[in-house]
Amino acid sequence: MRHASAVFALIFVASLLLPAASFSQATGQRPTSPWVWGIEGGALHQFDTSLSDADGDFSVSRVYIQPSLGYAWDRRTAVSLSLGLGDSYYDFSSGATIDGRRPWGRIRDYRVSLPVRFSPTEHTNAIIIPSIRSYAEKGANQDDGRTEGVLAGIGWKVSDTLTIGPGFGWYTELGGGSRAFPIIILDWAITDKLTLTTGRGLAASRGPGLALNYSLNDNWTVALSGRSEKTRFALEDDGAVPEGFGQDKTLPLLLSVQYSPRPMTEVSAFIGSEFAGELSVEDKDGDTVARTDYDIAVSVGMAFRLRVP
Repeated sequence: MRHASAVFALIFVASLLLPAASFSQATGQRPTSPWVWGIEGGALHQFDTSLSDADGDFSVSRVYIQPSLGYAWDRRTAVSLSLGLGDSYYDFSSGATIDGRRPWGRIRDYRVSLPVRFSPTEHTNAIIIPSIRSYAEKGANQDDGRTEGVLAGIGWKVSDTLTIGPGFGWYTELGGGSRAFPIIILDWAITDKLTLTTGRGLAASRGPGLALNYSLNDNWTVALSGRSEKTRFALEDDGAVPEGFGQDKTLPLLLSVQYSPRPMTEVSAFIGSEFAGELSVEDKDGDTVARTDYDIAVSVGMAFRLRVP
């Protein structure tokens, strides 16, 4: 697997952090500070798949890490600052083209977000997440891949087993304009062991979705999750489409196994398939100049998340 060292580095970080968190829990130490720090990350590899309407095939390796620092006034009111850094390495076969254009290579990913959580009433919880993101190919101006936006939603506790509510997302688009879309906040305990929740993503895997979770015991959970992903990025200045944009759109379905030694601390391994994949290239005005579907692709990966206290 190309760039496997980055995957092993993230696994090594997780192996160091999780035992430390478990020891803190086992000693019975109670947090005395309102400050909360955390870190999450992940890696995903999408194996070789053929381009349906073009020549060649490609694979993708993604890595991502995001430290955060927050302040909690109480269990339901908090604000935090998160800084994310990631890379997506697209490995196209020799001679691969999309409508005669050579595709992209390494995509850099930077983001800053400020999640705010609060409770307007006793039975509601709200969240607002403004963020600034930048996705750009190596060799492109990082500012050309910058977008700004916000996610927001509110959930009502309908019963002891169901919290549900509406939300929305709004982001500026590369090439001009903006995009708004609805989201849903859902936390439904169907049984003592089976829950249906809004999918939060697996670090390197991003996008809105749903997850069906089955708790094997206090520490182990298996989950089936699906989501919609669309990643747009600025292309390098000296490429086939100067000042243009690339896009990778897909519908991944993932099966994961999660180990959680304590609350808000977990490590996951997952395997799945990417359906309805599509790659496209746009000019600087956002008009599509080349596109191709790609065959169903198999993906594997891991993710971890830690928050202290």
